[in-house]
Amino acid sequence: MMKKTVVIFLVISAIFVLNSCKEQTKEQNKTTPKIKVKVSKITNAYLPNYIEFSGKTIYLNKSNLVAPISGYITKVKIQQGDIVSKGEQLFEIQTPEAFLTNKNDSTSPNYGIIKIYAPTSGRIANLNIANKNVFADKGTVMCGILASNNFKVQVNIPFEYNNFAKIGTECKIILPDNNELIGKFSKILAQIDETSQSIKILAGINTNQFLPENMIVKVLIDKSNKQQTQVLSKKCLQTDALMTKFWLMKLINDSTAVQIPVTIGNQTYDKVEILSPKFNDKDLFISEGAYGLSDTVLIEK
Repeated sequence: MMKKTVVIFLVISAIFVLNSCKEQTKEQNKTTPKIKVKVSKITNAYLPNYIEFSGKTIYLNKSNLVAPISGYITKVKIQQGDIVSKGEQLFEIQTPEAFLTNKNDSTSPNYGIIKIYAPTSGRIANLNIANKNVFADKGTVMCGILASNNFKVQVNIPFEYNNFAKIGTECKIILPDNNELIGKFSKILAQIDETSQSIKILAGINTNQFLPENMIVKVLIDKSNKQQTQVLSKKCLQTDALMTKFWLMKLINDSTAVQIPVTIGNQTYDKVEILSPKFNDKDLFISEGAYGLSDTVLIEK
């Protein structure tokens, strides 16, 4: 009888322990936290691979307007920075004799007056004579005009990259304010810089925006083969401290993400090329909330 009682007690204890374990497991499953994340899809796209060079803005045609005779400036019709058209009147100059005669006798007819016109369309870069009734010797530079149709960017390209310096090659031009313009190489200059061994090539820009001369710009040339590859948001990419290993957190279902090692290629400021492995266009990857996660993690979108 005693043995029977002991056996019954042990069976009841075992059942109690098993039920307790099950309850603890359920409780743990209920309390396991889920990480709140945002996800992103992979796409097939072309990701450029830029080489960066330096350049500066130049105007090839700079016209200095000079006084054709010695005399007094009787009209100034422009200000520095004005945009002028070819053939537009800019100044009027009068011979000293005619100017003094007219000054002493206001009733005498104006004569000895020469009108001076813009030789080209462009912008007034410097105005040396801004007021009328000023005497100017023959040959005095009255103003300088930057011809708008001869604006270029001079790009300095090290000779080892000369295979990219071909007429017709498109380039991206980044201004100091980070605005981007598209240029196209139009002329290769014959000189090479002795110190840097760089060739100089001119790029034309199709823009109505006025850009000052001698402004330093960045010039980007795409050296990629322009084929479409797997491209993903750079926010999805995780790496170690030495940036030698890279991985993604890929969703395997609606609530679980696992770590997938990847090999990367070209990068931009917000995109990265995934060379391997190959993913499905329906695959989802954690883009926000993946930092510091373990190999497998419960997530909540």
